[in-house]
Amino acid sequence: MHVPTRMQKEASIERSEAPSPASGGQRVRDVMRRDFITISREESLLEALHLMRLARLRHLAVVSEGVLVGILSYRDLQDELVARLDLEAAPAIAQIGVVERMTGTPFSIIPDATLFEAASRLERLRVGCLPVVESGEQGLRLVGLLTEMDLVRAAYGV
Repeated sequence: MHVPTRMQKEASIERSEAPSPASGGQRVRDVMRRDFITISREESLLEALHLMRLARLRHLAVVSEGVLVGILSYRDLQDELVARLDLEAAPAIAQIGVVERMTGTPFSIIPDATLFEAASRLERLRVGCLPVVESGEQGLRLVGLLTEMDLVRAAYGV
């Protein structure tokens, strides 16, 4: 009995499924967040944690001079906190730079991608956020963020 691998299943799904009527041929640029908060790679994890809690965010794009250099998720912070769990964690985390914990060269998407492509990519990569980028002179320029919730809102009009 042949059991298809996850890769074979994904390839089959991507070839056989058409975009749903709910997507209406919308593009990432139609639903991406244009107002977003970023953090510098030089900031500490404690600063990132404060910023994420204050703004109720699960993802922070890490930029250097407007160029995307990484993504820091709340999960990244949780992993670091649990790894260093003790009563003196805050001072230790204040000494750790964002650059030490961020995901460098994160998965991203272009503004002209369809929502179906974006949803497929989020699911396949098992991530909750995709930075939306355009090519620039110094690298990939961050122009937006697309989250799972943005796709839910677009699909269900909520």
